[in-house]
Amino acid sequence: MTITSIQASNETLACAKAFNRFWQRFTGEVLPLQGEQGDLVLQLDPTVPQDQILITAAADAITVAAENESALFKGTMMVLQRLLGKVAVISETITLSPQKKLLMVDMGRKFFPLTTLKELVDSLAIFNFDQLQLHFSENEGFRIESERYPWLASAEHLTKAEVRELIQYAQAQHIEIIPDFDSPGHLKHVLADKPEWRLDKLAEDGTLVKDEKALDILNPEAVAFIWSIYEEYAQLFVDCRYFHVGADEFVPFDDLHNYPTLANYAAEKYGPEASGIEVFIEYVNKTVAYVRQLGFIPLVWNDGFYRVNRTEGLHLTKDCMISYWTRWNKNMAPIQTFIDLGYTVINHNDNYFYYVLGEHASYTYPTYEKIMTGWTPVDFPQQQVINEDQLTSVAANAIAIWSDIPDALTPAEVVENVFYLMAALMQKADQRLLGDQDVIRNIYQGLLQ
Repeated sequence: MTITSIQASNETLACAKAFNRFWQRFTGEVLPLQGEQGDLVLQLDPTVPQDQILITAAADAITVAAENESALFKGTMMVLQRLLGKVAVISETITLSPQKKLLMVDMGRKFFPLTTLKELVDSLAIFNFDQLQLHFSENEGFRIESERYPWLASAEHLTKAEVRELIQYAQAQHIEIIPDFDSPGHLKHVLADKPEWRLDKLAEDGTLVKDEKALDILNPEAVAFIWSIYEEYAQLFVDCRYFHVGADEFVPFDDLHNYPTLANYAAEKYGPEASGIEVFIEYVNKTVAYVRQLGFIPLVWNDGFYRVNRTEGLHLTKDCMISYWTRWNKNMAPIQTFIDLGYTVINHNDNYFYYVLGEHASYTYPTYEKIMTGWTPVDFPQQQVINEDQLTSVAANAIAIWSDIPDALTPAEVVENVFYLMAALMQKADQRLLGDQDVIRNIYQGLLQ
């Protein structure tokens, strides 16, 4: 059927306006919002279970009902998907997946302007995603204005006013922003003018040199500098719930013997069996505690913790969530370790969901077909499979855009290509078939109008 008006109460007006913005973008039409009649009816109904959406398709109207505004908005986007994809709107009861859907954008290596990030938010909203993670610092750049350290931001960066605008834009579509500042590794740009804060390592000739990407985590002044960055951006992202603190690829974790200051300190504090990994874990635990004190739930990557080839003198705090992205190295802990220990995890499965610009580091671009035919929610990286009942430990499934070769694709190409991946993840994670790739293409063509 054709929608010509929206029936919305005072409580559902915000949702109706959000839907109308999409409708206008796709069709060029603005639908009148009416209190007592309309052929798209939006209802907040406390009798609907919190995790369900009711869609009723009749000859004269489509009714979307849900217990809360976020679920109601998702329901309107499901109707939009079908209308734009030229698929019949049917009466159905939809149970929302308890796992959220997340997109991470590496804007540290490649600048994504505000207009592009808004386009990504639109795509996320259409496919019922929940979160957008902004990885705004990398070895190659830092992409948000800093008032505390004006020299820190790269030439191309977002102003804080633009970030606030993005947060507000995302919130209107029930998309949550997750800031992401990685430490104590991936800091080449941040430490470019602070060589004294870089970690010592052994060169091939046995001399000590500086690791340009790694923080000297035994230097209180260096640690205080990094924490002050978290503090500044905690103020900018004050309305967000999560903050990703990184903790991946600090140093080659199998070569800790090349970092004598770590090994010596660990042996002195944790005993002769210590390897140096303890110093890293100590830093991460303190940073997690600091970021939690700032009012956030901290997230960390998995690759440095509970490695199977060493004994740790202390362990990663439980006051964080685990972004599990890979087990390409056999010494990385399997996903089962984190689940058994009671961590909440996010499935960043790099075999299916890593979109690496330029197909760098042996990655190939993931495809709609590969996700649709190969992945299920129990599948983790490197053919690891968890039990269905362990999905309660999984908070989200996540696509990651990594800008390893920044100029390999334009921002517009990234938006288009990832659109299809979002569609595939939505269908597989939510167990709700929308249609084939032609249906998705119809939706994307409408988005371009």
